[in-house]
Amino acid sequence: MAIGIEATFLLGTFTGHRADGSPDPFPDPARLHGALLNAAAQGSTAVLDKVGLHPSAEALTALQWLETNPPTGIRLPRVYPIAASPIIAFRREGVVRKEGRDWKDKVGGRSFSDGYTYDGPVGWCWEDGIPDNVRAVLEKLCTDVGCLGETTSPVRLAVSEIEPTHSLDSNGSVFDAGGTELRVPAAGRTAALTAAHATANDKSPSIADDRHKTDDYPAPSRPARQALEALRYRIPDIEPTSAPWPTVVLLTTSRTIRPEDRVRWCASLHRALIARIGFGAPPLITGTYPKGVPQPANHLAIQYLPAGMVAQHDIASGAFALLIPGDASGEDLVPLHQALIGFRGFSADRRHAEVSRVVTVSGDKFWCAPARGYVRRWTTNPVAVPETSPQRRGYGPEGSRKRWSLRDAARVSVGLVWRDRIAPRRDSSRWFEEIASRTADYGVEVHDARLLHRTDVAAWVHKTPKQILVQPYRATLSLGRLATERTLVAIGQSRHLGGGLLVPVDSPDDSFATLGGGAR
Repeated sequence: MAIGIEATFLLGTFTGHRADGSPDPFPDPARLHGALLNAAAQGSTAVLDKVGLHPSAEALTALQWLETNPPTGIRLPRVYPIAASPIIAFRREGVVRKEGRDWKDKVGGRSFSDGYTYDGPVGWCWEDGIPDNVRAVLEKLCTDVGCLGETTSPVRLAVSEIEPTHSLDSNGSVFDAGGTELRVPAAGRTAALTAAHATANDKSPSIADDRHKTDDYPAPSRPARQALEALRYRIPDIEPTSAPWPTVVLLTTSRTIRPEDRVRWCASLHRALIARIGFGAPPLITGTYPKGVPQPANHLAIQYLPAGMVAQHDIASGAFALLIPGDASGEDLVPLHQALIGFRGFSADRRHAEVSRVVTVSGDKFWCAPARGYVRRWTTNPVAVPETSPQRRGYGPEGSRKRWSLRDAARVSVGLVWRDRIAPRRDSSRWFEEIASRTADYGVEVHDARLLHRTDVAAWVHKTPKQILVQPYRATLSLGRLATERTLVAIGQSRHLGGGLLVPVDSPDDSFATLGGGAR
């Protein structure tokens, strides 16, 4: 927690526009500074002289402190557009023009409902605190701010403790994945806005200049752009989250499994284990949870790994890997342990796979570390399958709808593995779109994604909802801060039964940097 300014929108919505006219999803520090300056010039702390009202010396000191001390943290709640598609009202605005021989009362379009709603207050905070004299002035100015953004966004500002969701990244590069770029006031911003206001209100226009002209379109004044800079805020750097499956039990076997047969063999092993446990097998193992019971992001997963993928664990043959999730309880693991005692093999497609050894390794230290000077990316082996159908995305500021891509589907597949951290609550119709967006804050990048055009697509999934099209794809991606360079991960449909395994692909660091980090 840090001291800062919290904004609660009284109608639950924020409406504001950038300099180019596009909707602004949330108020940035520059907008906050402008609102406080307006309050200082017209509110209860303003000073009256012969010219009129103007900010007090104390208020100017506080505003100049904001210029030289950008917020070290911000609280950005989840953002939802008010309308899924553009709403434009067409009306006559008093613009009359002669076109040909006729005079026409022109019709203009105005956008409506292009604001956003949040699931909580917005906040800006300073880790080192706010000087007492500045804080006292800001508390007074906050009470005089009536709206933040347009007048349809009434707000209540207050100086309070803030729990930031993003931190200032002063050393960040444009090639670093994730983060949110925001405008912040720089030194001289208060003077620039004051000068712009003085110029716009220098003197009253003459009667002739103030006369209405029927051929003029509405021309709102443009905000001053001087003394602004863009800073990037990111989710604070944290240690990589614990592996989704921190424990891996390897069942070595001499049976070689073709890639297209992995799902069937893993499903057969799954059935064999449940049969050995018998009645009362826990949901952690079956993957089936009673109605009303929240389902975790991951349960027991089974993957087949060829010999080359387990050689680092002194295993010469291939192995079936039982991936144990981190939230598995001892009560759930007892039946699995008993099922593995004396387990010698199982059959699938009238063929038998013998199990010779049981080896337990760490899921967070499964792969060998990359060589020095190399950077690690991941590729699906052999393929992954999306868990969702293409999403119907909202409209952009120009009225165009951005298409849902295969890379978006890959981001969702990654995010669902860590969904308990990224987006634990499915309380939005755009949950999948939200997950795809939030993975970028953790440094996830999808460098390449291509559909696999084959007729036997059913071989890559075990069970899938009827409304979801099975689209196996190959992808190359980076997991960012979600995982270490040695973590064993599987993504996508059937990741719990032989699908979507991610294997490391290392390349020289220089060649990777040349690519600019790939697509995000």
